[in-house]
Amino acid sequence: MRRRRWIIAGAVAGMLGLSVVGVAVAAPAVAAVACPQCYGLSSLGDGVYAEVDDDTYRRMIAAANQRVASFYGGRTSSPRVLICSTTDCYHRIGGGAEKGQALRTWALMLSPAGADETIAAHELAHTELRQRLGDAADQVPYWFNEGLAVLVSGDARYLRAEDEVDRCRMPYDEAVRVVEQSRDQATERTYMQAACVVSRWAGEQGGPAAVSRLIDDLRAGKSFPDLVRI
Repeated sequence: MRRRRWIIAGAVAGMLGLSVVGVAVAAPAVAAVACPQCYGLSSLGDGVYAEVDDDTYRRMIAAANQRVASFYGGRTSSPRVLICSTTDCYHRIGGGAEKGQALRTWALMLSPAGADETIAAHELAHTELRQRLGDAADQVPYWFNEGLAVLVSGDARYLRAEDEVDRCRMPYDEAVRVVEQSRDQATERTYMQAACVVSRWAGEQGGPAAVSRLIDDLRAGKSFPDLVRI
């Protein structure tokens, strides 16, 4: 079984353009996405695989997908979803201490703590943005990517209700410092800061339509700093 996993990992990694080092690092996740059953996950249909055969998970992912589709007016990505109900499962498929993670455009993994609609929508928002941006994906700074994912998912931990005039849960002058942070400086507070800045920008620019325009402009070769002035 272990040899089969590595063969699968190597084949899929080749299609994804990963280096030998990349395969070594990503092998569990790559192989698990390629063969969920090899890691003890069962198909629930619609590209959803879970450690426990519970249709609640499939319905939860359907609701999360709908959140993303409602924001963008449709979907362009269709990632495979792996859901673990135990930490042993999540570590086995390559997960760490996070609640969930998106693997570019092709998959997302959810830990026991992240197996809910909001976290799923957050990770699906990452795959959708990357799919829509294509080769321009690396132009978007991490703080905007994370803030947008919070906005799309409607995560109440980091944003006030949608009908609030100001959705920030902290003073804006504190939140805006996030644009000067590097990814390795990110903390739980970073999500609240990023969500505040992105929600303010989107609200002032026209909501979801502004995000769609930004994506089009980035794909056309324009620069993120020229388009998003904070």
